[in-house]
Amino acid sequence: MFSENNFHLVGIGGIGMSGLARILRDNRKEVSGSDAEDSPITEKLREEGFKISTPQNSKNLPANSEVVIHTLAANSANSEIIAAKKRGLKILSYPAALGEITKNKKLIAIAGTHGKTTTTGLIISACLNSGKDISCLVGANLKELGNKNARVGNSEWFVLEACEYRRAFLNLQPRILAVTNIEAEHLDFYKNLSDYESAFVELAKKLPTNGILIADSREPNLEKTIAIAPHFFDAKNVLPDFSLKISGEMNRRNARLAFVLAELLNLDSKKAHAGIENFAGAERRMEFRGEFHCAKIYDDYAHHPTEIQATLAATREEFPDSRIVMIYQQHQVSRAREMLRELGESFFDADIVVIPNIYEVRDKMNLKNKISGNDLAAEIRKNGKEVFFTENFEKTTIWLRENLRKNDIAIIAGAGDVWKITEKLLV
Repeated sequence: MFSENNFHLVGIGGIGMSGLARILRDNRKEVSGSDAEDSPITEKLREEGFKISTPQNSKNLPANSEVVIHTLAANSANSEIIAAKKRGLKILSYPAALGEITKNKKLIAIAGTHGKTTTTGLIISACLNSGKDISCLVGANLKELGNKNARVGNSEWFVLEACEYRRAFLNLQPRILAVTNIEAEHLDFYKNLSDYESAFVELAKKLPTNGILIADSREPNLEKTIAIAPHFFDAKNVLPDFSLKISGEMNRRNARLAFVLAELLNLDSKKAHAGIENFAGAERRMEFRGEFHCAKIYDDYAHHPTEIQATLAATREEFPDSRIVMIYQQHQVSRAREMLRELGESFFDADIVVIPNIYEVRDKMNLKNKISGNDLAAEIRKNGKEVFFTENFEKTTIWLRENLRKNDIAIIAGAGDVWKITEKLLV
């Protein structure tokens, strides 16, 4: 943990940064923060007593700040980072700060393209139900954490969801590494699948000589990562008799990884098993939000073809006779461009698809062959789906109010700001 006492977090409204803020404060550090605009996360942090400033401005930096931690979305042109440099303050990225707070812990890192939030939540639930007083940070709020995403415990163990974007997780030094799967992603940064896969190999190389990698060897693209690990535990050989609250084959695979982790930590088997079974899911992972005209409304974070397919397959499994309407906001123009064909083929289990727009972030400038929401709708339509391009949230909300009917399952999905449609619909 840091020796300094006063911290300012630039981009505190990010889910990971909000968890870091809580961990710092629970370690008796003074924490302030800022973001470009207000959000449900910044409002919740304010309710918890954090001083949050919006929008960002050099004047937000407190006079007594010693360390400035910034999200990867903030660059050197950020006015608060510039002010911190002028004052000679220590400046760290969010991934570097995670490396600092976990370096003296027995770190369990959960990595992978899909399912890492749920898998992290499952092992957190197993640990807490077994009385294991872990510290943890996960990329979504959990009921098990009092609708927060972090806690500070008294044991040596720290459970962390490890993000691969820009090789961020290479700041970590895990004792145990669980990898859910590896599939091409973040192609705005990685050159291709091979480049992406190499990041996981590098992370596995950081395991100590007694370190353990846990994965299911049946998952593709894991061979090189498995080969480099000092010790490997294959989750494919684990067949626990689960009755999960979360549905779908992907979640059953996630639960197997959590079960293996629980065994390695020598948790009470019955209590850990119960913790895994009773885990009801993370925020925005098929999270039930309410009903509109007797249609059930769910929020989901799916933003990649594999995740869309998994969410819809699990929904069809749970609601075989319902009409499934997915309102899908693609996250990033570059991802839409690189994966257009795969996205078009991903909505097999949906009856109707509604596309409001594409959430443009990080790569919205200087793109060639820019893909629009209408282009995405057309690609999905090629695969025999009934698709509506609604252009914006206001028109999407009107469409839903006019077209949802009794017993429909409406999934409002994406990693951008599509959750605002849920707020408009259920107001």
